[in-house]
Amino acid sequence: KLGLQHEGPACTRRPGSPGRRLPSALLGGDAAAAMGSSSSSPAGKGRSGGPHQVWVVSTEILRVAGLTGFHTSIVVDEQEFFFDREGIMAAPPLWSHIAGRAHAKGSSSSSSSSSAAAADEAGRTQTTLIGTSNQSGKTLVEVLSPFFEKGTYDIFYKNCNTFTDAAMYFLTGSRLAAKYNRIERLITSTNPVSTRLLNRIFRAFVQHTTGTVVDGDIYTTNPEAEDFSVDDVIATIDELAADSDEDDDDSDDDGGADSDCSADSRIGRG
Repeated sequence: KLGLQHEGPACTRRPGSPGRRLPSALLGGDAAAAMGSSSSSPAGKGRSGGPHQVWVVSTEILRVAGLTGFHTSIVVDEQEFFFDREGIMAAPPLWSHIAGRAHAKGSSSSSSSSSAAAADEAGRTQTTLIGTSNQSGKTLVEVLSPFFEKGTYDIFYKNCNTFTDAAMYFLTGSRLAAKYNRIERLITSTNPVSTRLLNRIFRAFVQHTTGTVVDGDIYTTNPEAEDFSVDDVIATIDELAADSDEDDDDSDDDGGADSDCSADSRIGRG
């Protein structure tokens, strides 16, 4: 049985290790195009405006029935974070967007300039500076890892765009623009009719391109992701931020007692 899953290129770099600078050819996108609604809550505002720069990287990966599908990831300072079947992955900037394509072409993925040229030539990858945050990439992984564990990926219910949406909100209080996950929302809102139709299309496509007759379903929903809701994750982020603010207020009332917690480990404070 074939499995329709976006696995992304292999990456052994651990969260927190050094990355590369973003290729200048890919910088300068319109932040408004990548951002959806911004949080008006005190917690959302408190996360933005810190020393860590935040980018959203998007690559158009397919077009079907007038809809466009995207792969997205988040970049904090000089490190990319994305979600696939292995969980939250960390890599040099643009790794998940370019490395696989560059490898397939036999080009080197270790050169920033060649990566930038490849993406610019394809015209499908955009890197957009969203803003700044007081939360680091390390803290991002620590907070979101329980929600995006290994083996919970699903191409429609819980994918790279779901993670980018939650990561954007945690870092800046903003949401990912709706155009990036429009296909997923359409599929999940009309399931099971939509998935049956998709499997008919996928089977026909495989038979047409390879001559192989596929009897089973190409896509099956991951039961670990079917009940997942990114809004639940965001609600938890708000709760954590509110609890952090209360703890800070209590600390102020106690006369500013010493604490072993660094500012970077707190949520919702600039």
